[in-house]
Amino acid sequence: VDAVSTSAYSSPAKSLGDPGITPLSPSHIVKDSDANDAVEQLFLVVVAIDFGTTSSGYAYSFTKEPECIHVMRRWEGGDPGVSNQKTPTTILLTPERKFHSFGYAARDFYHDLDPTESKHWLYFEKFKMKLHTTGNLSMETDLTAANGKKVKALEIFAYALQFFKEQALKELSDQGGSDFENTEVRWVITVPAIWKQPAKQFMRQAAY
Repeated sequence: VDAVSTSAYSSPAKSLGDPGITPLSPSHIVKDSDANDAVEQLFLVVVAIDFGTTSSGYAYSFTKEPECIHVMRRWEGGDPGVSNQKTPTTILLTPERKFHSFGYAARDFYHDLDPTESKHWLYFEKFKMKLHTTGNLSMETDLTAANGKKVKALEIFAYALQFFKEQALKELSDQGGSDFENTEVRWVITVPAIWKQPAKQFMRQAAY
């Protein structure tokens, strides 16, 4: 079930009711293998999002050619002379706390702002480490922007994942010549093996 709107960045985390973190459920286990095969065939493509500490990206493959892996296309605003298969894990919110940009676009826009204006914008970088270093991680955990203001971590991660979702759907639609629907995609999010259960569940909740 996709609870995040693809039409606008509208604080996707705010509609969540349960602030607690429950253990991961084995949702990948399906007793009826025939039913599982039927579900598999509904997906035309698998998109894997690599949400990294320093940089992030995604890759995808179509179910009819599973051995052919496509890495996301080059990012706008990348550094000259560098093959940009990933973009920096940076995110920028407007002074009104709405999503503005991610990656190179966020980095460059923020650093080009006049200092008197930039202090009103909320810029985050390398924020993924917070999930690993916070001992009492919860759905209420905050992240601190460069200007010292706090925003719910769940909201920032949800914005970031929504950005990748829209980028991937746009690329798939451009490549296929027609609009790709979210229901045609199986989404995969990679997480570090050393992460404890609460951090993994946090990422899952942000994705929801």
